[in-house]
Amino acid sequence: MSGNHADRGRRSSRPSRPSRRDRRSRRTPRPRALALGASALTALILVLGVNGTLASWTSAVIANDTNTVATASAVILREVGPGPQTCLSSSGVGNSSTCSTINKYGGTSSPLAPGGSQTTDVTFTNVGSASAATFVLTPGACTQTPTAGSGTPPAANVCTSGDLTVAVSCSNGATYAAGSAWADLVSAATAPGSLGTLTRTATLAAGASWTCRFTVALSASASVLAQGITASQPLTWTLNV
Repeated sequence: MSGNHADRGRRSSRPSRPSRRDRRSRRTPRPRALALGASALTALILVLGVNGTLASWTSAVIANDTNTVATASAVILREVGPGPQTCLSSSGVGNSSTCSTINKYGGTSSPLAPGGSQTTDVTFTNVGSASAATFVLTPGACTQTPTAGSGTPPAANVCTSGDLTVAVSCSNGATYAAGSAWADLVSAATAPGSLGTLTRTATLAAGASWTCRFTVALSASASVLAQGITASQPLTWTLNV
């Protein structure tokens, strides 16, 4: 009998097993938990789905993919002389340069004797992209060494006396053609000091070329007092739109 009581005591001290009904309730989610999980999942899906649309409410974008600007056309004057030497107006600031390598009067290597002359051709081209309307030659003051009246006997004034003369003539093209010379930029033989401003009024298109001829001569009857003199005169060419 004491053994039976001991067995019952051992059985009563063991934890009771959950009933079959309790085990089923633990495995089956409760309706409230299911509802909360479904709500969270739905909210997540809505956030992910609306996120791209919300960007159009918080950011505005315009992309300008065509932005251009153009510069106006200009004239640029190129001069090519014997040698050939080349000068460009664009070589200087403001499209204005000084060219010391092209001598229209022929230089001093072959001094003129009475009755002698020398000819120099220079070719100009409008290398800009704009057409020009005028082409102007502006002579500067004629100077000489030695100065007129200096020395013994006194030196003649070759700048004004007429013993030394300069003639100017131009024509279209890269070579001078006397038969088609311009009528408006031309000067018959005259003393350098008397050479005035000469203007060509005509369209000189972009890429057009023209050639000017200078003929410098010493009269066959020039005074002997004109000997040993060097004359100098600056010449300025201007191409205008």
